[in-house]
Amino acid sequence: MARALSRDEEIFPDASRFDPGRHLTIDGQLKEHIVNHFAFGHGRRICPGRWFAENAVWTAMATILSIVRIDYARDPHGQKIEIEEEYTAGLSIHPKPFQCSFESVNVEREGQLRAVTSFG
Repeated sequence: MARALSRDEEIFPDASRFDPGRHLTIDGQLKEHIVNHFAFGHGRRICPGRWFAENAVWTAMATILSIVRIDYARDPHGQKIEIEEEYTAGLSIHPKPFQCSFESVNVEREGQLRAVTSFG
């Protein structure tokens, strides 16, 4: 059901296309459907940690994107390898693994991040 809600063509036109800008208003603010996202529930049972979760994800993504450029993987000739949209089957549906490229854009920040994390 959550997958169907996230693909509502009236709210998310062309839902399969990667377009982060679709979630922003003209002045750069988050649209209402993101602030009150269905994944956190509704009414009395709404997740009390939703604001913390949203802020943690926002901070993590901003940190990652300030350090690395995420792009298509390249073949030996330098041509980008297109991503085929494939999903697992079953109760929990998620994308199958795919190739991509990570390129450091800020070596100093990369070193700082590696110093404070366990994957460094």
